[in-house]
Amino acid sequence: MSYSVVDPDELDAVGDRPCDCRRVSEAAGLENVAINHFSAEPGEQLPLAYHYHERQEEAFVVLSGPLHVETPDGEFEVPTGATFTAQPASPHRAYNPARADEAIEVMAIGAPPAADDAVQYDPDSPDE
Repeated sequence: MSYSVVDPDELDAVGDRPCDCRRVSEAAGLENVAINHFSAEPGEQLPLAYHYHERQEEAFVVLSGPLHVETPDGEFEVPTGATFTAQPASPHRAYNPARADEAIEVMAIGAPPAADDAVQYDPDSPDE
């Protein structure tokens, strides 16, 4: 048996991200799910780009918010305590609007973990 307690504040932030990202699953030694803790200041987005995943399901648990998520179906405002989910092939861009008063915190969970699964989505492209 194996257990762990991971405090995201004790982890190093991932470089080259639009906001503060800490890889919880990596620290816990989890191999079948990706768990990331995000803290986004006003005007910052969580993912590197507007994207979708070919195989991965994602859930964004809002610890403090609200989180805003842009999709081709419109924008969602996800309040503190709620969860936003995206099935594979569902484009989304999670962010904290520039007009927000404070940072937001989100725990993002994806399964299966897929480092090479994200596909950039261009909402203005006629092919999308």
